[in-house]
Amino acid sequence: MYEPFLSLLDIDVPIIGALNGHAVGGGFGLALVCDLRIAALEAKYGANFAAVGLAPGMAITHLLPRLIGGARASELLFTGRLVDGAEAERLGIVNRAVPAARVMDEAMALARTIAANAPFAVRATKAAIRRGLGLEVRAAARAEAHEQAASLAMADAREGMAALLAKRKPVFTGR
Repeated sequence: MYEPFLSLLDIDVPIIGALNGHAVGGGFGLALVCDLRIAALEAKYGANFAAVGLAPGMAITHLLPRLIGGARASELLFTGRLVDGAEAERLGIVNRAVPAARVMDEAMALARTIAANAPFAVRATKAAIRRGLGLEVRAAARAEAHEQAASLAMADAREGMAALLAKRKPVFTGR
């Protein structure tokens, strides 16, 4: 199910995510697949999978540590803590955080700056960055998908999702 989202990786020009609102869980993973991200200061960002009893997906465990380092990524992923736009910028998850009304304008200004450069040079730069980071995102997404499917069958996942919907703290049993 991730392939439509991961197909963004096949686009050879930079992709700018204009995050006008919350990006949590799978939406956060989609944002991480983008090359650049402009976020709303007021919105929440992160992967709360563990907090609802699920293993992560969308190659988040592959991409997030490469953006912000292993220790910071581990803390966010283990706790399921969400961050606002300002903290996402400070951590390096997003390039800029601006008021929601300015997100699209900021993203378009960045796109125009990039588009003013030589097209071949921009595409070659993107390819070189991907090679240099050793991004094997599809393999990471496949591995996560197996773990996430296994977690979906567990009582903890049912409890976590029920608690989320009921706006209460989950009680996990390890099953």
